[in-house]
Amino acid sequence: MLDPKLEKAINQQINNEFGAWYTYLGMATYFDGLYLIGFAKFMEEQAREEQTHAQRLFRYVLDRGGEVDLQPIPAPKVDYTSIKEAFNKAVEQEKANTASIYELYALSKDCNDYATIAALQWFLDEQVEEEKIMTDALGLLEFAGEDKSALLALNNQFGERKFDAEAEGGAE
Repeated sequence: MLDPKLEKAINQQINNEFGAWYTYLGMATYFDGLYLIGFAKFMEEQAREEQTHAQRLFRYVLDRGGEVDLQPIPAPKVDYTSIKEAFNKAVEQEKANTASIYELYALSKDCNDYATIAALQWFLDEQVEEEKIMTDALGLLEFAGEDKSALLALNNQFGERKFDAEAEGGAE
């Protein structure tokens, strides 16, 4: 059985993951409106990944005999001033998510909940990857600057990203 404080914190993380899902869908909407289908697809794939993370935590709470408390998530921003602004937001979001998971991990240690500590290790490793993906993407965008040819090449490259739900431990 989960400690009530830990159950509440995991439920908050579920909400954070669904919020990230929604934010990435908003970014996909923005890019689609600019006819940057590769960037839009990249963000849709990122959204699917965040949804899988939320579902992984959702299932964990239920498997531990806890109750899932789904909360409303705010409407995402769908209008950005630039491609870089959207990716800056993505980097900020991933860093905030990492900090939230660190807090959840620390609480799990305080509660001596070794099962949750073990389950969260996957999320800690995943956040290293998530931050790197977004930071690298932002770095490429900064390098490209205002060069439309470079941005179109990145649009094509980003559109090739494919999320593998099974590799993430989720269901398709």
